[in-house]
Amino acid sequence: MKAAVLTAAERIDVREVADPSPQPHQLLVKLKACGICTLEQRLFTGDMTVGYPVVPGHEAAGQVVEVGSAVISGIEKGARVALDLAVRCGECYFCRSGQSNLCQNRFTSKRSRLGGFGEYVAVDSSQAFPIPDSLSYEEAAFAEPFSCCIRSLRRIGLDMTEDLLVLGAGPMGQMHVQVAARMGARVTVSDPDRNRLQTALRLGASRAIDPTAEDPLAVVRSLTDGRGVDACVVTSPAPAALDTAFQAVRKSGRVNIYTAYNDKPPIPIDANAIHRSEVLITGTEGRTQHDFFQAVRLLSLGLVDAKPLISLKVGMAGIEAGIRAALGRTTYRVLLEHEAP
Repeated sequence: MKAAVLTAAERIDVREVADPSPQPHQLLVKLKACGICTLEQRLFTGDMTVGYPVVPGHEAAGQVVEVGSAVISGIEKGARVALDLAVRCGECYFCRSGQSNLCQNRFTSKRSRLGGFGEYVAVDSSQAFPIPDSLSYEEAAFAEPFSCCIRSLRRIGLDMTEDLLVLGAGPMGQMHVQVAARMGARVTVSDPDRNRLQTALRLGASRAIDPTAEDPLAVVRSLTDGRGVDACVVTSPAPAALDTAFQAVRKSGRVNIYTAYNDKPPIPIDANAIHRSEVLITGTEGRTQHDFFQAVRLLSLGLVDAKPLISLKVGMAGIEAGIRAALGRTTYRVLLEHEAP
């Protein structure tokens, strides 16, 4: 089969590789669409590595073309599925304690990883989630990032009618807005890009703030009778976003540092302020299978909308150009669209 193989930083080649050979408990899936996520972008630039060579891609959807003899899920040949390509060992402390998103064997040499930039992938049947005909493969590829947002909001215990501030209106910020609005929160979003703010308002935000034109803290205090928001999610790596987050939350509020950083920025808050205000600070990494299941349900039921977040589609031959486009601020999600056989 053909696959886009990352062999070094900024070196990705389309080449012939061995077809995956599914085990009896696995499905063979013909991939139809795969998102070019921030992870793939960091792998491409070299800011992160899981070893070379590697076939990137983990936000994927496709069609089942072969069912292993030991599969008991009821998934049949021809089924349309969203794929949870996170590899969980199921045996480490974190997997056994319900925190499989933190599996300590995710990127070890004994575990397969990623694979969405290939034509086919073999997966355990538990990694495939059936989708309805009404949901396109391109939309289904958003199950993975939406599931990460579900994990994020679950981590900070977001409740109905609470005030949430989302800092950053890129693709992950927009998905946080949608999930939080469906959870019954009042969502305020802050971003200097006015087009992104308009998108956020269309997708469920109640208030949009351009921090270059107005003070986010003043807006937040006005909306909350001076208390501050109940919770805040930082999806922007801009240093100012962290500072705003800690000033914007109320006493006993919660902050999730969702974004990752290429450097190691310090947290800009006085330890005494945490002590006296009982502010909780956390982060989130990945998602569990439960989160993924709920994301597929949200998309399948039409409760969230991925279509406005598809900025560009590229074929295998255009994968490098697609990655470079994804690195820019003018795009939300760029998708690798696998050609029909």
